[in-house]
Amino acid sequence: MYGYIRGKITKKDTNYLIVDAHGVGYKIFCDSFTLGGVKTGEEATIYTYLKVAEGELSLYGFALEEQKNMFEKLISISGIGPKVALGVLSTMKVNDVAAAVISSDDKAFTNAPGVGKKMAQRLVLELKEKVNFEEAVGVELGGMADLAGSTDAAADACAALVGLGYSRNEAFTAVSAVKNLGDTAEELVALALKRVGR
Repeated sequence: MYGYIRGKITKKDTNYLIVDAHGVGYKIFCDSFTLGGVKTGEEATIYTYLKVAEGELSLYGFALEEQKNMFEKLISISGIGPKVALGVLSTMKVNDVAAAVISSDDKAFTNAPGVGKKMAQRLVLELKEKVNFEEAVGVELGGMADLAGSTDAAADACAALVGLGYSRNEAFTAVSAVKNLGDTAEELVALALKRVGR
């Protein structure tokens, strides 16, 4: 119903803000990154999602449209409500969510409030079909966007490197550089390890 709301921030609280748009004060629940990026008294554009449940209307808002899109993907998973989705997006940026999914790093999700091991595993499994890697991974990580639309072998190679102790960024950088040189995850891992000097 609302794509975004633009207006003056009149109040900020721990999990919501109020935006005055043409004399109407909209209470919008937000992630911590969005709350931290706006100031009371200043104008802002907040991309919004309207949740209708049992006669109650709730607005959820984000500084970036990519955040809103990821929020919608998160809440489309059974058992993931708006509160948990906001918790995930308060502890992980959009590109971190996508990177964790590609590399099968379910532990990354357990830092979010309300997300245990089983829910984290389900998030990784179900988001593999929903995450638009080209859009989400490319938001802030530049070179990591090169893995967009790549084969399962590249994703598996990234997961293997993360399992060996490399950070997600290191794994993506290494696999991006060699992804066209091998056909299997094993070949890509071997080539990537040579590249990072192991």
